[in-house]
Amino acid sequence: MTKSAIDVSIVKTLDELELAYGIRRQVFMGEGGEPEEEQFDGNDLCSAHLIAQWNGIVCGTMRIRIISMDEGGTTIWERLSVLKEVREKNPWIFRSLLLNAKRYTEIMGLQTVIGIVEDPKLMRFWKLYGFKPTGEKPLNYRGHEYVPIKLSLETTKDKARLRGEVSLRQAVRAFPDVFAQTQG
Repeated sequence: MTKSAIDVSIVKTLDELELAYGIRRQVFMGEGGEPEEEQFDGNDLCSAHLIAQWNGIVCGTMRIRIISMDEGGTTIWERLSVLKEVREKNPWIFRSLLLNAKRYTEIMGLQTVIGIVEDPKLMRFWKLYGFKPTGEKPLNYRGHEYVPIKLSLETTKDKARLRGEVSLRQAVRAFPDVFAQTQG
C-alpha cells in the first residue's frame, strides 16, 4: 500500500464529473442500495467536486458545497466515496480527499465545515482530523441515524487579513488551475 501514488484534483470537465458520478453510483447505490434521486439531489452543479486517482485509476470522490459566506463562511463536505476494491487496499485515499477538501476550504476563506456521520468507525476517522459532534440531536433518515459534525478552521483569509494582504479568492478567478498548482 502506497499513499504517494494518490492524486487528487478538482473536477474541471463534464467528463470528470461523470467519473465522480460513477463512483458515487457504485458506492452509494450499488453497495448501499440508496435511490438515485437521493444521491443526485440537484446540488451537484453548485458544488465543487474532488476526484482521486490511485495508480492512474479514478477511484474516489467528494463533494464540497458552500452553504453560506456569512460570518466566515460554512461549507458541507459530503458524498465522500471510494470504490470498495480500492479502499480495502489503500485507505489513504480517504485521507487524501479530506486533506485536499481542507486545502480548498481554507483557500476559499471558509471557517466552518459541517457534515454528518452514520458509522461509528467513520466518526473516529473524522475526529482524528479535528471534527467534533455538534451536540445536535442525530438525524434519522430511512432507518439510519446520522450524527452532525463540525470542524472550525483558521483560514488563509484570516491570516491574510491580519497582514493586510489580498486573499487568493479575491485575486484569482481561474480557481481550479490555481488549486492544482498549490498541490505541487
